[in-house]
Amino acid sequence: MKTSEKNVKQFTDALEAMLMKMQEVDNSCIEVSRDLSKREFGLVVLLGKHNSLIMKEVADFTGVPMSTATGIVDKLVNKGYLMRFYSEEDRRIIRIGLSKYGEELYQMLEKMMNMFGQHILDGFTKEEREQFIFLMQKATQSLDFKLKAEATS
Repeated sequence: MKTSEKNVKQFTDALEAMLMKMQEVDNSCIEVSRDLSKREFGLVVLLGKHNSLIMKEVADFTGVPMSTATGIVDKLVNKGYLMRFYSEEDRRIIRIGLSKYGEELYQMLEKMMNMFGQHILDGFTKEEREQFIFLMQKATQSLDFKLKAEATS
């Protein structure tokens, strides 16, 4: 079913307004860690969610060549946010994870994001919250599917 121009405009306006609010939260998080670039900041968050990654995963996430990803990780190790360690499964594989300092930063960021989510969801009834979350997940899956389809065509 084709979506009307009016619906698309309403959606994009609402999305833009929400993204602007999210940018405010993002900016306050970055304010806390002024010594990080947005890409470095994103990598700290990714590692907080995944515990540890190998360099290929870091390069894939950041969308840069392996040599550039290594440089980003080197900077974060030198700043004290990350550490390198050998994989328990295969000692030839080096994994990257958060240091104690990086973990503290991630915990603070997660707390701020949870507060942001709480403020959004508090404005909804229980049923609206469930529907909103369902629709957000569905939109993300749809967008992911479309982007992957475009990338392969």
